[in-house]
Amino acid sequence: MSREIIMKLIFFLIIQFTSTILIYGQDIGDLGSQEPFTITGGIGGNTTFYSSNEPFSTRDPFSWNIHGNFVPTIYGFSLPFSFSVSQYSESYADPFTQFGISPSYKWIKLHLGYRNIPFSPFVFDGQNFLGAGVELNPGSFYIASFYGKTNKAISRDTTRIRHREPQYARNAYGVKLGIKDQKKELTIMYMQAEDEISSINDGLQEEIEERISPESNSVLGLSWNFPIFKKLTWQGDVAASLWTRDISLGEVHEIEEVEIPGFVRDIASFNYSSVFSWSGQSQLSLSLDKFNAMVGYRRIQPDFKSLGVPYMVNDIEMINVNMGTRLIKGKWSLNGAYTTQHNNLDGMRNTELVTNTGNFSTNVFFSQHFNLSANLTGVEVYQNDGLAKLSDSTRVDQLMLTYTIVPSLNFFGDNHQHTISSSLTYTDLNDRNPVTMHQANGSNINLSGNYSLYFIRRYFGINTNIIYSKYETQSSDYESIGLNGGANIQFLENRNLMVQANIGYFVNKASDSPTGDNITFNLSSNFSPNRHHSFGVAANYTITPPVNLNPLNEIDQIPYAVNSKMFTASINYSYKF
Repeated sequence: MSREIIMKLIFFLIIQFTSTILIYGQDIGDLGSQEPFTITGGIGGNTTFYSSNEPFSTRDPFSWNIHGNFVPTIYGFSLPFSFSVSQYSESYADPFTQFGISPSYKWIKLHLGYRNIPFSPFVFDGQNFLGAGVELNPGSFYIASFYGKTNKAISRDTTRIRHREPQYARNAYGVKLGIKDQKKELTIMYMQAEDEISSINDGLQEEIEERISPESNSVLGLSWNFPIFKKLTWQGDVAASLWTRDISLGEVHEIEEVEIPGFVRDIASFNYSSVFSWSGQSQLSLSLDKFNAMVGYRRIQPDFKSLGVPYMVNDIEMINVNMGTRLIKGKWSLNGAYTTQHNNLDGMRNTELVTNTGNFSTNVFFSQHFNLSANLTGVEVYQNDGLAKLSDSTRVDQLMLTYTIVPSLNFFGDNHQHTISSSLTYTDLNDRNPVTMHQANGSNINLSGNYSLYFIRRYFGINTNIIYSKYETQSSDYESIGLNGGANIQFLENRNLMVQANIGYFVNKASDSPTGDNITFNLSSNFSPNRHHSFGVAANYTITPPVNLNPLNEIDQIPYAVNSKMFTASINYSYKF
């Protein structure tokens, strides 16, 4: 019996069990107290227009999206439904549509269409499936299962207008069982995914197979969250993965004359491209009245992969510590954090990259009018020897320190409110490589001053800020100073028409090249005639005027990269009921 048949049988039994409860689980005598039919939800859409004189467009000149969610309820049965439609699809020509429905009653929920059931960060998370799923949560017991397609087949783009990496269609299923209450949780889960070799056009098969291979993956995971003492909590995740890089190579039935059990072959594909690996993370958290602390550990082996997690960095080991406290009746807070991580866990890389990050922050409420915050962050990146031996001239060895201080002052009365704030940030990069230090060493300073005045009874406010920044290296430096001004106001009797606008001008200067000044305009408005309807428009325009070069040159202006004009506008509407 194949693993797909096994999973379909399990899923069928769960659906049958759920359907039986949905039919017989409701107290018929209670129907009279339920509303026969109610519906809530909303529908909306937006369009975006974009125009630029850049030689190579980075965005579509026009895009649109329509989305909605509806929750009809029939005698206590909830039937949530959602959809999203836009112009994007795998060919970037036909509309792209996603829809899904998740009917629920008490502790039973079904999922149909495009849905998501998160398992754990190492097993299945951040991934939608097109299919069916079920979640049951009667009391402290929990069970969930799904079966569906997680990837569409994408063939090679012969037009080359919009390059997109080809991929095989991928089917997946998963089951998780757990016990949880308000303080404790223990969950075991399993996910299996496999590509369809025949899902890509036969005429392109050989060319595509040179770039990608059809994969399969089986992942078994465990998650927990337990209180050790009243204020101390232990939580974590661990997972084991069998990843087959190329299932087109067939399957093997034995390894070094040791036969693989039949039930193992039924659950997961296994051949000479298969890799078994694991990952895990654990965390201890202490929470007291005026002090909290956390220490965590995370390790992902070099070959660990789950096809149920779209983005995952492997070959990494990390330790992190956080602590915080509050003093003087909560008016003074102190927080610190430290993280160290490195790769090359199996010693097979040429080098090992080590990163150390530390952060200390404090915040003081001197009074209801004055507040002061300060922050220090340090990042060190260092390269250790691996299979290759590094010299000081080839080794990455950098330390970056960032200092930030933010004071703020506010006064308010019955008619108006003043807010004055400023920010100072200084960053210093120290490159200790003797070859690259002359180009990489540098410092950056950013200063800003902000003032806003809001007239409470008139629903009108103005704001202005000045910004200065300077980036300096041993060979060059760049300066920019700018001034922004804006206003916002609410109109009509119910103050449901809001309009705000901003304008800014920046003067830029570089020691080694001509620069252009920047002008920005922003205008937006939102109108909500009642609690059901909302309509908004927004526009943004940025222009960098041309720069005159040396008159002896035949070129009078910097090309489009500097002499740029960008315009963006959007319209949105939503209706809630």
